[in-house]
Amino acid sequence: MPEEFLGVKKASVSFGKGALQVQALRDVSAEFPRGTLSLVMGPSGSGKTTLLSLLGCLLSPDEGTVIVEGNVVSSMTESQRTQVRQKSISFVFQAFRLFHSLTALDNVALGFQLRGIGAERAGLARDLLRRFDLEPVWHLRPHELSPGQKQRVAIARALAGNPPILLADEPTASVDQAAAKNICQILRDQVDQEGRTVVVVSHDARWQEFSDRTIFISDGRIEREVNDR
Repeated sequence: MPEEFLGVKKASVSFGKGALQVQALRDVSAEFPRGTLSLVMGPSGSGKTTLLSLLGCLLSPDEGTVIVEGNVVSSMTESQRTQVRQKSISFVFQAFRLFHSLTALDNVALGFQLRGIGAERAGLARDLLRRFDLEPVWHLRPHELSPGQKQRVAIARALAGNPPILLADEPTASVDQAAAKNICQILRDQVDQEGRTVVVVSHDARWQEFSDRTIFISDGRIEREVNDR
């Protein structure tokens, strides 16, 4: 049988208590094989970001199991999950989460530093910024960048240090059509050339051209899966 690399089994997550309780995920099971790009789609509030947070060890399920690189992380301590996150997972957050006091170059270089890559990190960061057409703005800080530029800096930072798993929440929401296609292709190349496992949450149907399959979520449940390749 193939290795279970990344996924959830019968996972449920709720927020709040009593009459205010909201069931974000309901008995969800999904696998994300090594070296694939999976797209997760659904309306706002359907549970997409909650699923991404489980896979990224940012949340623990109320019930069920979470697997990362073949290891059951849902039974780990918070400290152990943090170690898994640092070693294996990078995020592209919808809100960018760039460090406002750092330049675009330093934000990306920090990604290398956090993964233990030292002396070469500035050069490697420039190489990544160049791939996203950001070399002319490497010296600018986030408040001096457009939303689209900030989005691309955030993605470049997430790729720093070659993490085996990349989780992206609406990574093309703030960019124009040409930049969106470039981002889609770069993340597809990360799968095909580097063997990374990429999970993208998005309302952008253009991702289906680049994904291996699409998972549709509604009201905290997986409705269906479609193979895109």
